[in-house]
Parts: sequence; structure tokens; C-alpha cells
Amino acid sequence: MAKKFKYSAGLWCLGGCADRFVPLGYLDRAYGIKELIDIAASIKGIEGIELISSQLAGVRPKTFKRWVNEKGLQITGILADTFGDRKFKLGSITHSNKKLRKEAVDVCKQTIEMAELMDCPSITLWLGSDGFDYTFQINYVRHLETLVESIKEIAKFNPKIRICLEYKLKEPRMYLTVGNAAKALYLALQCGENVGVTLDFGHALMSREKPGESVALLKRHGRLFNIHFNDAYGEWDDDLIVGSVHIAESLEFLYYLDVTEYEGWLGLDIYPYREDALTAATLCIKNLNRLVAMLNRIDYQELKRAQGTLDAMSTQEILSKVIFGK
Repeated sequence: MAKKFKYSAGLWCLGGCADRFVPLGYLDRAYGIKELIDIAASIKGIEGIELISSQLAGVRPKTFKRWVNEKGLQITGILADTFGDRKFKLGSITHSNKKLRKEAVDVCKQTIEMAELMDCPSITLWLGSDGFDYTFQINYVRHLETLVESIKEIAKFNPKIRICLEYKLKEPRMYLTVGNAAKALYLALQCGENVGVTLDFGHALMSREKPGESVALLKRHGRLFNIHFNDAYGEWDDDLIVGSVHIAESLEFLYYLDVTEYEGWLGLDIYPYREDALTAATLCIKNLNRLVAMLNRIDYQELKRAQGTLDAMSTQEILSKVIFGK
């Protein structure tokens, strides 16, 4: 019997999304932060929320915490917004301009202070501005040195707060510096005991990883701190409904989270551009529960024996029975 997973949702998933063709988004109106909390609380199975630090503009952290707790939810993580300000267009915590780099590091430190005030265990660094677009654009050696220096400084600011490096191959830069699980793990091991990785299912697909294998790699070193769940076709960060494309990979992902005894949250990170966000998030939770039910139909000992033979037909027969029935 698989363990019971804990589900959270990024508030950015629930209020409508813009794209480069319709920058104002596809909704008739914007939702306020308190409304987004209400939407999250209305989804059966959601127990926690994540947010972007800039979403707290004008709201006191303790007030926000009270709103969340009144709805019976927990704050599971805060994403430091080092990517949403045009001044960081050429980089944030790796910027060659010391003043801009300090401003980006300060955003991360301020996010850590928010997390402590709200009893939130971790912040996420998704370094969307840190990378390059052209060959020879940056000095790779100095860039990596600066990245490590900055992450170490951020991690030491408050060792009680976990720092989660969320990797992604590309977008908005053509190449993001923290672009795959191995790079993120390397940086985590370099930068402090409180530094780990946020593994996003769709980002792993973009990086040509098997998400389940990435779980095994990160858990082997004790650095898998957070999960973002979604689905994608693999070429881009599609942020589709969980289980809508890769059923087998999603099932394998959950299997390895189970057998490696992952204790953290499974956070929804979807972008329903044209769909109703509440309906989309609700379907994600239903699909997660359906995937867990499928997982419970796997005989783990039988699967391990089949894997020991290295015979793909043996393991595929087990998977096929789970997906298609006997």
C-alpha cells in the first residue's frame, strides 16, 4: 500500500495566466491574493499553498499567514521573485553588476525573512533570469563561481530555512544555468546542508530525464526537498493537467517517491491559460488520487523481481495490467 501523499497548490496556478500573445491573460478580471487562498481551500485534497514573494506586495506576512491558517491550510513554500523585474533581464544572483547582484540576493534574503515570519519551512530559487541566449555571451567560469557564492550567501542567511533550487532547461532564457537534476544536485552539495532541489515533473521531461530516476538520484543524497507536479509533451514547460500526457511516467514518478520515502509535498504547478483554473486544479487532484490507486495495484515485490531480470517484457506486463486491467 502506497503512502498517503500531501498535496499543495501554487497560488499562481489559480488566478488565470497570461502569455506573450495575450499579455493581459484570458480572464475577464484579476483575482486578489485572498480570493486565491479561498479558491485553494475549496479544492478537496489541497492542504497547503505555495506563493511567489511578489504576490505579498502590500500584505503583511503575518496577515497572510492568518488568512491561510483560517482556511485550514499551511504555507509550504515561497518562490523568491528574482525573475519578474526587468532590471534582472540579464541575470539576478549571477549578474556581473555587483549592485544588481546584491539587490537580487537581497530579494532572496527578504523571502527567507517572510518564510520565517509565516512558519514556512522553505523558499525556492527558480533562477529564470540566470543563464544565456548566445554562444560566448557569458564567462562560464566566472558565472558558476558567482552562482555558488550567491547561493552560499543566501543559504547561510538563515540555516533553519531550506533553500530549494528548481531547475529548468530553458525559458525565459534560451539556456538556464541550473538546467537539470545533476547540476542542481551538484550546486546543493556545494552550497550547504540546507540547500536542496525542487523537482518539477515537466522540467525533468524538458531536460530529457526520466522523472522517477531523478527522484532516485536526488533522494540518494538527501537533497529532494520539494515536488512540483504537472504534465508536458517534453519540448516546453507546458504545465498541463497531471496525468494528461505521461501516465506511465507519472506512475513511475509516484512509485519512486514512495519507495524512497519522500516526506514532502506534491505541489500543483499548472498553467491553465484558457481553462477554468479551479476545474483544472480539481482534476489534477482527482488524477493524482487515481494514480495512487493504480500504484496500490502494483505488487512491489513482483515488480522488484521483474526488474531484477532486466527483461522489459516482464515489467511491461505488470504495468499493462495496472493501466489496462487483466
